[in-house]
Amino acid sequence: MLVIIRLVDGSKEWRIEVPEGSSVRDVLASIGLISNEYVVVRNGVVISEDEEVRDGDILILYPVVSGG
Repeated sequence: MLVIIRLVDGSKEWRIEVPEGSSVRDVLASIGLISNEYVVVRNGVVISEDEEVRDGDILILYPVVSGG
């Protein structure tokens, strides 16, 4: 399955093949990212790291910002 991952600012994009049944967590780990450091949006809807991806999905990553 082909999945496209993009940073929200457009500075980076990955096109990767993942096995059927892969989760958002699996996809992000395969490109060296930690899922809890990003809010993931698919089709305008925030999805969890446990959500299964589908062929042709485009995932937009919003970095989580914290501070004090």
